[in-house]
Amino acid sequence: MTNERKEVSEAPVNFGANLGLMLDLYDDFLQDPSSVPEDLQVLFSTIKNDDSIVPALKSTSSQNSDGTIKRVMRLIDNIRQYGHLKADIYPVNPPKRKHVPKLEIEDFDLDQQTLEGISAGIVSDHFADIYDNAYEAILRMEKRYKGPIAFEYTHINNNTERGWLKRRIETPYKVTLNNNEKRALFKQLAYVEGFEKYLHKNFVGAKRFSIEGVDALVPMLQRTITIAAKEGIKNIQIGMAHRGRLNVLTHVLEKPYEMMISEFMHTDPMKFLPEDGSLQLTAGWTGDVKYHLGGIKTTDSYGTMQRIALANNPSHLEIVAPVVEGRTRAAQDDTQRAGAPTTDHHKAMPIIIHGDAAYPGQGINFETMNLGNLKGYSTGGSLHIITNNRIGFTTEPIDARSTTYSTDVAKGYDVPIFHVNADDVEATIEAIDIAMEFRKEFHKDVVIDLVGYRRFGHNEMDEPSITNPVPYQNIRKHDSVEYVFGKKLVNEGVISEDEMHSFIEQVQKELRQAHDKINKADKMDNPDMEKPAELALPLQADEQSFTFDHLKEINDALLTYPDGFNILKKLNKVLEKRHEPFNKEDGLVDWAQAEQLAFATILQDGTPIRLTGQDSERGTFSHRHAVLHDEQTGETYTPLHHVPDQKATFDIHNSPLSEAAVVGFEYGYNVENKKSFNIWEAQYGDFANMSQMIFDNFLFSSRSKWGERSGLTLFLPHAYEGQGPEHSSARLERFLQLAAENNCTVVNLSSSSNYFHLLRAQAASLDSEQMRPLVVMSPKSL
Repeated sequence: MTNERKEVSEAPVNFGANLGLMLDLYDDFLQDPSSVPEDLQVLFSTIKNDDSIVPALKSTSSQNSDGTIKRVMRLIDNIRQYGHLKADIYPVNPPKRKHVPKLEIEDFDLDQQTLEGISAGIVSDHFADIYDNAYEAILRMEKRYKGPIAFEYTHINNNTERGWLKRRIETPYKVTLNNNEKRALFKQLAYVEGFEKYLHKNFVGAKRFSIEGVDALVPMLQRTITIAAKEGIKNIQIGMAHRGRLNVLTHVLEKPYEMMISEFMHTDPMKFLPEDGSLQLTAGWTGDVKYHLGGIKTTDSYGTMQRIALANNPSHLEIVAPVVEGRTRAAQDDTQRAGAPTTDHHKAMPIIIHGDAAYPGQGINFETMNLGNLKGYSTGGSLHIITNNRIGFTTEPIDARSTTYSTDVAKGYDVPIFHVNADDVEATIEAIDIAMEFRKEFHKDVVIDLVGYRRFGHNEMDEPSITNPVPYQNIRKHDSVEYVFGKKLVNEGVISEDEMHSFIEQVQKELRQAHDKINKADKMDNPDMEKPAELALPLQADEQSFTFDHLKEINDALLTYPDGFNILKKLNKVLEKRHEPFNKEDGLVDWAQAEQLAFATILQDGTPIRLTGQDSERGTFSHRHAVLHDEQTGETYTPLHHVPDQKATFDIHNSPLSEAAVVGFEYGYNVENKKSFNIWEAQYGDFANMSQMIFDNFLFSSRSKWGERSGLTLFLPHAYEGQGPEHSSARLERFLQLAAENNCTVVNLSSSSNYFHLLRAQAASLDSEQMRPLVVMSPKSL
């Protein structure tokens, strides 16, 4: 091996973190040019003999030998890749690491003097203009990567994204909050914690699933919404479970304290609903617990008029994630036009809040993340926040997951992960800033792991010391987030000790005033809500008639293709038969053609259609052929984008091999856009089994629990025509049980004309009081 090092003569090349590797490859090239890839052969062949390939060296000093440079590069690489393992991200009860890679200068037989003789450019190209030498730059890196934010991004495959993150993280930058902003941030925390303390004191033992320990979640959400407002994002969709939900309702959606306290006192909260219509709350006739309820807030509190929606949530953890994604996509899609929808990811964004035990434990999260970059489902990047209190009910991480972090499973989706100390509120704000910048730049998901603790038990009636005595000995001694930040501001001279206590007392005063209003109000039991009378009626029949010429015009349009479009001959014969019902007296309209004609007339009525499912573009049984493929070029053509007098969009997508997330997505889409005719088609009817949580918790019960209407339609192939016992049955009996309260329509059709009119009837019911889900036991023999 040679010790000579050369550099490209034309333009300097910055190899950054790969410099050590490039040195080795250059050595290989000098021994045998064919041993390296062709592009590197071209690069290395242009190197001058009298220059050094290492632009980072300040001089030709003997201390800057090959071995030294390689050790420096390994240190830098290790800090970037593994610095998170020594980061200061645990407010209390830090884990004991058994294996931590080498991360210190001395681990690589380096010292300050050696590093001071090397340019800072070896660490990062832009560092040469900022730091005097590599020693100063590495100290900066250590502080950055081992600080209150732990960054994981080296797993990302995209060089541009990885480089952007490296530069953004390593460039000297810190959220600079002025004193007024710091005071405002402390006030936010005072309200967050004060609310929890008030409920804890006045409603002893009442379940509220306190946010204490991850209090910073609320300022993080407020920061996110403020940034979104500045970027012109006017629709924010939030999904979360029970932990901290009441706090988010009161301090993000601005649900009045009077309403929340009324729910604890079992009086009518609607007396205190803002009269300006800024807060929308719906309820069903069965009701639900307070920590499942959502709402919609229209506000300009964050700088521009925004619609902030917190999705209703059932007890099943994480299952709301795809629902939020679907609601977001519906807010992004323009469907009131011919052709396919246009999607503007800048219109809306999703925020999904997870638990640290449930995030790796529930597969729905990864079904949902898999949708992130798919054409039919992308929302332009979701912000995931893990409220990591490092315990799941009584289960500690050692029994909850097989990975170092609860977020490790997200690495497979090529997204950045930031772990942040929940006690360092300013660091949590910085994590949000970087995440929002990344989303804006690359339209991809970001995961923030908010590492804190749980102040009390799983609920307020639970004693955590029974099962987790040692952690809770430390947690009880640990100061609250509010107090930690308040003392920091006192030490900085931002506020005085008296001001800190005054803020805290003011919150309690406001809560007491709200409580007193309820005490003075007449207590009453909430009146029983009745079902809408319209639900007592069956789905209303489609009475619209169409002339022969009208349907023939539609049919001809659906069978007309662009000039030069080459349809597979075998398929063309099948499609040409669709002319026969309009050209022959004995011509029959089959199931697939009836569907196409029904869809076309619905589009002419101005109702958008969205159909997704496994292989739905063609249809499992090769019957639909809604998307045609040129057999020579592979280009596609969708006839239902070209219907005469079309007033709404037709959107069809093959879904990934997933059921729960896809059905949840379509449910959310339809809830957000009730005028949209959303259809999910199973490859075989029994595939619906995997969506049972969506059916039970959302589709068939959302209206009775939350007053949330949905008209989602399910196509479930069902018939005893081979395919074995599973694929033969869509489990009709289960859906009949779910329909016991006339809350959905279940049908088994016998003719294509039935099908035509059924689809039109369902479309006509959308966005009305009669709106309800439709379950179609569709055939396999057509």
